[in-house]
Amino acid sequence: MRVLIRADASIAIGSGHIARCLTLAHTLRKQQVDVQFACRQLPGHALQRLRDAGFVTHALPGHYVQEHSGADIEAALPWQEDIYALGEQLADEPTFDWLIVDHYGLDARWETAARQLTHRLMAIDDLANRPHAVDVLLDQNYSAQVLDNPYAQWVGASCQTFLGPRFALLREEFQCAAIAIKPRVERVLVNFGGFDAAHQVHATLLALKGFDDLSVDIVAGLHNPDWEALQALCAERPNWYLQALTDDFFGLMQRADLFIGAGGGTTWERAALGLPTLCISVAHNQALNARLLGQAGVHRYLGPHECVTTEQLTHAIRDLIADPAQRLSMAERSRVLVDGCGAERLANTLIGHEFFAASEQP
Repeated sequence: MRVLIRADASIAIGSGHIARCLTLAHTLRKQQVDVQFACRQLPGHALQRLRDAGFVTHALPGHYVQEHSGADIEAALPWQEDIYALGEQLADEPTFDWLIVDHYGLDARWETAARQLTHRLMAIDDLANRPHAVDVLLDQNYSAQVLDNPYAQWVGASCQTFLGPRFALLREEFQCAAIAIKPRVERVLVNFGGFDAAHQVHATLLALKGFDDLSVDIVAGLHNPDWEALQALCAERPNWYLQALTDDFFGLMQRADLFIGAGGGTTWERAALGLPTLCISVAHNQALNARLLGQAGVHRYLGPHECVTTEQLTHAIRDLIADPAQRLSMAERSRVLVDGCGAERLANTLIGHEFFAASEQP
């Protein structure tokens, strides 16, 4: 069985699309599936990361003639150019069994054209804002689970939809026991994605300056725009530990008592561990899901990053540290949503072992 994944990473897009697709790719490969990736050569692309993980990659152009410079990450790509470039790269490849697309800039027009390359198509989406022409659609967000059929107008009647955190694409290690919720917070983990284009790591460290008794692990992301300022802050505090990337993010999460971060893919990793979280959204597509999870008591949502002041974050940290009952409640509500088996469920679907009912509850 052969699978092609079309997804991108960049400083503007972030690394979340590649991260969740890579999780699914590893799960498929364990079942002897040949998985390949097609990605654009954008600033901050993940092609070498994918090659280092042992996957065949197909490099697509970093610029298209009809592409508008400065367009946001949800802007439509010139899909004809993307399909043409993909076809050129795959000219000598046999037809794939599945093509998985995880890209806000591509829609049903691209998917329809991509049928020439594959027998079946799957889309991974978070937005429910454009038509899809696929056989399977995944939206792992809580918003997709609680809102009334958000993809009804966007997919055909024969499309199988998998909606909600039960299908979150998490690495196998997150099929684990919950962390212990201690009466006293001792260790905080700060991370706002793979690049932190919103400068939120630095803003968070400013809010933490007065908490001298806390140990703070900071995973700042590749090419963090405030790296020198972060180094200067951490140099003054021996119990603050700064790194750009880590090979043991899971271990850092297990040792943490509190997480401060964004509303992206780590949301489900935190939920699987029952890790109490202060969440600040750093992209438009994170806001709805983060707000609904906040209302459900899964984390405390402070709002979009541009609306959260240092003083507000400091007060929120102090309040949650002083409230072990709320931290325990967050942990319990989180664990109800996620069991860590989502990648296996989707892999089994693609391989054809069985179709899980999208409406099935944990």
